[in-house]
This record gives sequence, structure tokens and C-alpha cells, in this order.
Amino acid sequence: MRVDLTALSPAERILWGLGITDPHDIDLDAIAYSLGASIKRRRLDGCEARLVASGDKAIITVDTQSIPTRQRFSIAHEIGHWRLDRGRGGFLCTKDDISPRDGAARDGETLANNFASQLILPDYIFNPYAAGKLITIDAAEKIAAVFSASLTATAIKMVRNATIPAWIVCHRQRGIAWFFKSSFAQDDIFLRKDLHEDTEGFALLYGEVHARTRVKLESGSLWFSNRDASRYQVRTQSTKAQDGTVLSVVGISK
Repeated sequence: MRVDLTALSPAERILWGLGITDPHDIDLDAIAYSLGASIKRRRLDGCEARLVASGDKAIITVDTQSIPTRQRFSIAHEIGHWRLDRGRGGFLCTKDDISPRDGAARDGETLANNFASQLILPDYIFNPYAAGKLITIDAAEKIAAVFSASLTATAIKMVRNATIPAWIVCHRQRGIAWFFKSSFAQDDIFLRKDLHEDTEGFALLYGEVHARTRVKLESGSLWFSNRDASRYQVRTQSTKAQDGTVLSVVGISK
């Protein structure tokens, strides 16, 4: 594997330094141990994970009530705090702290999330797996299984690393909760605040079934608020999460 070492993120440099080149070798317990932190798993109330640090040692505790992929991201998030916020003593991170935030946010929790993404889904390993694949929920699910990552984290990574104009957006019934876009997405294209009633995602959002739509080509006017949005054709797919929100990926096909 040929890698530009100067382009590696802080999390990727840790993995590369440990000789990790395969997603199955991303053992967070071992990685944490190499950094002076130990992992404990137990039931927590009021937070998803916590970090307690003293000197060059730390203990990361993760809530066992969360699903395995969520626990994994929470551990990586706390490792991020351990590396990025050394000297602050400790952190109690709630579900909101570890959940996706606006793509432009730069607060400490967002930086820890970005670190976690690069630790679990490092670009230098992830990009070859994603190369040539359509930006869809289906494709993200298959890659997520390889990396033992959540569907949401993997879909976000696919979109952010995409080489086409692409977006991933999470809708609540009161509008957009958060979104991310690829570097190829134009700044003058704006997502609709609410899901259009003619999209299949709209039916998911206001229905009671937790399901996934088919991959579909449709008019950009259903997804963008621009006056000329109909000139774009987009490939879309949506899925409903357990919390009732709807996650959609949107990529301009032409």
C-alpha cells in the first residue's frame, strides 16, 4: 500500500504507526492501550461514554446499553479527546455530543467526532473500498460491515470523500437536523429545509414503518431549493432511523 504520509490525519498517523492497513485490524482496545488508555464497558446513566485522565494514563468507559457500532464510535470519540484535549482531566459525552453535527461546526465535540471517523474509517484504507461505488445507503451498509462501523458514520464518510457533488442530510419532522456535503458540491446549491412531499423519504418520515427506499433517479427540484434546481438529475436513497429521523443521500448524476 502506497500512502502519502504528509496527508494523514492525526488519527490515521496513529494507525499507520501501528502498521494497520486492513480494516479488520482496527482494534480500538489495543489502540487505546498503545496510547496509555484502557477501555471499560459498563452501564452508564446520562452519558454515552466518559474519559477520566491523570497524567499520561486514562480510563475510557462506554455504555453497554448502546449497540456495538455505537459503542465503537463512542470509544474512538473518547480516544480523540484523549489525544486532542490532553490536560483537561476528563469528559462526559452524551448522545448529542457524539451524534453528527453541522458539517461546518468546529467545536471540541465535532473535532472528536472527526477524529473518531478517521480512526474507524481511515481514508487511506476506506477510499479504496469506496472507489467506483455509487453513493447510496446500500453501498454504505456493505462498507460499514467491513469496518464494523455504523451506517451513519460510513454514509457520512462516503459523501464527504465523494468525487461528485453529493450530500447526506438528516431530517426531522421540523426540518433538517444536520447535513454534510462533498468538496465537489457547489456552494450555491441549497438543500430544501423540509423533505418534499413527492419524495419517498417524506413517506418514511411521516409513516410508522422503519424502512429504506429504493435507489432512485429524480429531479433536483425535489431536493434543492434553487429556482433552477430542476436542471439537475439526482440519485437518491433514504432510510429511517430508530429515533424517527430520515437519513438521505443525494448525488448529482448529471
